[in-house]
Parts: sequence; structure tokens; C-alpha cells
Amino acid sequence: MDDLIDDVGIDAKHSFEDAIMPVADFKAKYGDRIAVVGGIDIDFLCRATEDAVRARVRETLDACMPGGGYVLGSGNSVTNYIPVRNFVAMVDEGRRWRAT
Repeated sequence: MDDLIDDVGIDAKHSFEDAIMPVADFKAKYGDRIAVVGGIDIDFLCRATEDAVRARVRETLDACMPGGGYVLGSGNSVTNYIPVRNFVAMVDEGRRWRAT
């Protein structure tokens, strides 16, 4: 990542998977040097309950929004097998979130 940020000049990263590195961990490690996009794991969006999605979105925003440089979204491309209610819950919680 250091080479990609410092030498190549990449200024944003998208595509996160909890099993590799949760988005909040990435933001804590690199967020002062690169924008972070997405991070709500696709597998989680597929399998979780709507309430769990809402809770995860709030937790992610609380962890990633301070200092700026974060855009809420899915961890990768939105697939047709994500339950619509879970995708809508992610977007709705993002719209409701306010910094405390």
C-alpha cells in the first residue's frame, strides 16, 4: 500500500472484504493518506439481518468518518443476490447518520 500511495499516487481505495482487512482497520492505518470508499462487506450484506446491517453501517461510519476521507458503500460491486432490504438499510442508515 505504501508504494501505491507514495510512488504511484493512488488517492482512493475501493473494494474491501472483512476476511482480508475490515474497512475500519484500513481507515485507521492509511486514512490520513488515502480516501476510503465502501467497506460494507458483500457477504455480510447477503447474510445479515436488516438490523445487523444498520448496526454495522453505524459502527463503520463512527469509525471511518472522523477526519473525513470516507465514502459509505458496499465492499465491492453490488450484486443481484444482495437482499434489496439490506441494501436499502445500508443507504438509509448512511442518510440518517450524524457525527456526534
